[in-house]
Amino acid sequence: MYTNSKNPTVLIIEDDQTLAKMYSTKFQMEGFNPIVAKDGKSGMDILNKESPDAILLDIMLPVYSGLDLLSSFQSNPKIKNTVILALTNHPQKESAQKALNLGVKEYLVKAMQTPEEVVEKVKKYLNLPQ
Repeated sequence: MYTNSKNPTVLIIEDDQTLAKMYSTKFQMEGFNPIVAKDGKSGMDILNKESPDAILLDIMLPVYSGLDLLSSFQSNPKIKNTVILALTNHPQKESAQKALNLGVKEYLVKAMQTPEEVVEKVKKYLNLPQ
């Protein structure tokens, strides 16, 4: 649950720069502080410095995959209470189940979600007004 008085921070780990910009803009318009990482390594580097309130995580990423990152998150106390949503075009049930087992709240397929729906889901998990 989000309890700070500052704008919530969302880390968007997405290698498609057009999508990353679109989601970053939408979250900013909704009062969030978006941070974008272009691959798994950049995402890890940011998480060593920042403690986001939510993470949007692509599964198919260069350097470290989303599933690799999720495995590493298990040992990172800084993000123990961070809301993580997988946002991917990788619709395989096996990947979805692995992601859910590793702590993802929802496994969202990009093609089936609008940016508005993604923001609303993040707000829901942070208990923010929708």
